[in-house]
Amino acid sequence: MEALGLRPDEARVYAAVAPARTVSRTDLYSVVGLPSPEVETALSGLVAAGLLAVDDDEPDAVTAAPPDLAGEVLLLRRLRELHEARAVLQQLALGYRTAPRQRDQSDIVEFIPGHAVTQRFEQIQRRARDEVMIIDAPPYLDPVPINHTQETQLAAGVRYRTIYDRRGLEDHGGLEQARRYVALGEQARMLDRAPTKLAIVDREYALMPVSHDQLATRDGMVLIYQSPLLDTLVAYFDMLWLHALPLETSGDATLSDEDAVLLTLLLTGFTDEAIARQLGLGRRTVVRRVKALMDRAGVASRMQLGWQAGQLGWVTASWRANGSRLPGTSAPKGDAE
Repeated sequence: MEALGLRPDEARVYAAVAPARTVSRTDLYSVVGLPSPEVETALSGLVAAGLLAVDDDEPDAVTAAPPDLAGEVLLLRRLRELHEARAVLQQLALGYRTAPRQRDQSDIVEFIPGHAVTQRFEQIQRRARDEVMIIDAPPYLDPVPINHTQETQLAAGVRYRTIYDRRGLEDHGGLEQARRYVALGEQARMLDRAPTKLAIVDREYALMPVSHDQLATRDGMVLIYQSPLLDTLVAYFDMLWLHALPLETSGDATLSDEDAVLLTLLLTGFTDEAIARQLGLGRRTVVRRVKALMDRAGVASRMQLGWQAGQLGWVTASWRANGSRLPGTSAPKGDAE
């Protein structure tokens, strides 16, 4: 099960529930042999993945989804990820084979020390004439600073496309900032886990950190100039963009603004608890409203709701030509950090 993307504790909990179909939380604690907080965390992850279900009317009962059906969805997702990884490797191999052998490294990559990162990011943004592509991922400064240069450039007609990491939207006020940027014209999509921070300006410059786990202002970043490496990063961004979920709804008149926002958060992978926190609602209210959407769509599971929402036109997989916004948006977000 871990090969399908489950954490070890999630695999352990699901393996304990599936053979019995339904077990009580009390029995589950004793069978799994993990501390109750860890079991609850695993349960939340499994519910979000569609492998387990908990009825609010009987909160002590945990029911497993059929392994062959629910597991098939996870398997297909991992296969898609492997195909994407293979495509990236092919792009990288092409860049490697065609890179000029005698070119000096300093002509391609420049190291930017931590104290100069914010300034350099602002400088290359101000040079943008056409488009800025950003992958926004943790870790962040706290609080996340507002990117005033992006506001100015959006107003000047520069196109911004941003792929957000779901973890960043859940924390640090990230969702609210993203919604405010969308209101200014940013096109935004979300991945469950973005691979790294990245900013590409006019396909001429790319700025990315030298470390995955540290702030850019601590370890510094590298500025990449036009080269096969930059072309590969552009192709990689475009591929991620195609597979990321838009942070928008279709504007379908049959949905209220509140339901449109809730559906967007649900489809972008937010847990019930995270949705409740973002919308200022109780978890039971979120569950009740999701159930109402399921009834309205005529489906029996949240997985089916995602599919049927697309069929009914409640969500769209591409941005409209004139841009889009989430309901209730106003104005801005953070910079390279």
